[in-house]
Amino acid sequence: MRIAKIIVTALVFLAFSVAAESPVEYPKPQTPSELHGLFAQYFKHKDLQGLSTLFAADAKFILDDKGRAAIGRKAIVSELEKYLGVKGEMQTLSKSVHINGDIALVRSQWKISGTDLKGTALEVMQYQNNGWVYVIDNPNGY
Repeated sequence: MRIAKIIVTALVFLAFSVAAESPVEYPKPQTPSELHGLFAQYFKHKDLQGLSTLFAADAKFILDDKGRAAIGRKAIVSELEKYLGVKGEMQTLSKSVHINGDIALVRSQWKISGTDLKGTALEVMQYQNNGWVYVIDNPNGY
């Protein structure tokens, strides 16, 4: 009886250990507008890992009017991290969405409440691995 109790205790401990190490499951946006909503949510909660799930592995994030870009999730997240200190919530409105198969061309307007930060974004999204992701994100429409 004592050995059975020890085994059960060990199994319960193991189950909790495995559950604690399990990666967070992020939802996969099913529409371009849902991708915008998740971006705003992750931005609000300063969730860099969540933000990274919204970009294709080889995505391009346009930085300026000279064409400089961050390429790949790691570089893009590094750029986005600079903005997470900004107070306020991001709001995005999809103004124009054109879908052709698994590719979407999107124009959206965004702003961060309580600040002067705002812009018109031009975006290319792709439906991959059961969800929409950014392939090209040009947040200021350069």
